Amino acid sequence: MGKSLSELIGESDLLLIGIGSEWNWIKRGIRKDSRYAEIIEFGNRDENKWLIPLIEFEYGYYNNDPSIDEAYKALRTLIGDKKYFLISELFLQDALMNGFDPERCVFPCGNYMYLQTADPSDALIEAVKSEEFLRAVDLIHGIIHEKNGHLDKNDVFFKPFFDGKELYLNQKRTEYSKIIYNESAYLKNWEKYTKYLTDTLNKNLLVLELGVSLDYPTVIRWPFEKVTLISNKAHFVRVHERLCQHTPEIAAKTESVNMNSVDYILQESEGL
Repeated sequence: MGKSLSELIGESDLLLIGIGSEWNWIKRGIRKDSRYAEIIEFGNRDENKWLIPLIEFEYGYYNNDPSIDEAYKALRTLIGDKKYFLISELFLQDALMNGFDPERCVFPCGNYMYLQTADPSDALIEAVKSEEFLRAVDLIHGIIHEKNGHLDKNDVFFKPFFDGKELYLNQKRTEYSKIIYNESAYLKNWEKYTKYLTDTLNKNLLVLELGVSLDYPTVIRWPFEKVTLISNKAHFVRVHERLCQHTPEIAAKTESVNMNSVDYILQESEGL
């Protein structure tokens, strides 16, 4: 890159920020924690895949990643008083806990805050207010912290229900492919996001894509490329340790940074 991120932000009128899987500390943390090996193997069996989201919830509820918090705070400091909108393909909403405005963020793939039934017309339920869901999570927590992750024949897992209906985390994911994802939690902010996009066309727009995977390409990757293509004043920075390539049509407006995006933000914020 010819200019620092701080310089690019300073030259911009508006920012469009995408957050991807490189910021998913739950999946990374579980893979590194040997105590989760047995229960993840158990959960990966076809008949037990419903358990994987609950295991990830348990890990996220009882753990955190200081480096991710530091990176979000660093990114918020870099942005300063510039107008921005942040869209994330994660279920995690760490940005909101580290200085980002809830009215300027959207999480279209889901969250860890709510549960849903298979009927998208049913109201969402706060996860921490579902006794059955929390009992299922507590069972996982006991196996990890009291038995060091070892399973035995007495460990029986149960699906949480409410009024006779099975509960799922309000997330768009492969384990829930047979149910309809309830989109109600994010739609209000999605409208604000689409309105923000229409206001960027004639502005100096910095499009900053951080660690976005190919899991949900229609959420960030492809739309960000389209925004860059149609906006004459857009400048696109795509940062990923493996997937930093861009399409030829936007080459003149794009910088590809082959680096972990969390490390990139921490590096670019040094000295601020």
